[in-house]
Amino acid sequence: MEKIEEESGRRIMKRFSIIMAAYNAEKEIENAIKSVLNQTFKNFEFIVVNDASTDTTAEIVSRYGDVKLISHIENKRAGGARNTGLDNASGEYIIFLDSDDILADQNVLAKIDEKIGKDAPDIIYLGFKSIGEALQGEFIPNEHNSIKENRIVEWKYENVWDVCWRKEYLDINKIRFVEGKYFEDFMFYYKGVLKSSSYKFIDFVSIVYQSGRPDSMTTFVNYKKIKDLYFNMEELLDLYNEVEEKYKKYIVQAIKRSNDYVNRMIDMME
Repeated sequence: MEKIEEESGRRIMKRFSIIMAAYNAEKEIENAIKSVLNQTFKNFEFIVVNDASTDTTAEIVSRYGDVKLISHIENKRAGGARNTGLDNASGEYIIFLDSDDILADQNVLAKIDEKIGKDAPDIIYLGFKSIGEALQGEFIPNEHNSIKENRIVEWKYENVWDVCWRKEYLDINKIRFVEGKYFEDFMFYYKGVLKSSSYKFIDFVSIVYQSGRPDSMTTFVNYKKIKDLYFNMEELLDLYNEVEEKYKKYIVQAIKRSNDYVNRMIDMME
């Protein structure tokens, strides 16, 4: 995509990197791709990481010349694929998009850029609309739920795709995804939110999220999921020692919620 040059008296538009991890996504990925390429704002790069798909995902993506396709030989799961995208991203801001989700309209990037303005916030919270069996409705950031402690305590959606992340901030703080585990978003989200020093929020729907697909990784329970949740709780304990004193109690609450979730999963397996 073209580079936007600075003109006298005008701010420079931000450059975005849209990162999509894709695995066996031939049924839905084309809609996601089109929602990005149809944006009116053109100062972005679009990186799709094909995570060793066994279907025609790579073939579909390769039809679009404006998409940078990176293919894994071995499956690294969503965390590994997103890390590959991050390592190859050149944009100032990162947006993660799943292969079955779409940008809500053709002006999403333009409106995010306008909201950022001349500032450089570490994170920008995005609104999303959820459709599907697991969750329905619109979930919109506001001044109250965008405050750091409320993002941890009240906001129940530990997603990385409803946040726009400043790339330099992620790199400086070494914020990357856990690889080879379920809930790879978990620690990225908590570290990203709690270590941030500035934020903005956007009070409209930016992402349309498809929840609860029958073949989704979130719709079944197994032993490894439980084990990986315990791993995340251990990571939260490590993060407890890194954050400011006033935020420590919120990490304790997050650990309690995770433990409750583990217990519910164990009950489901009986």
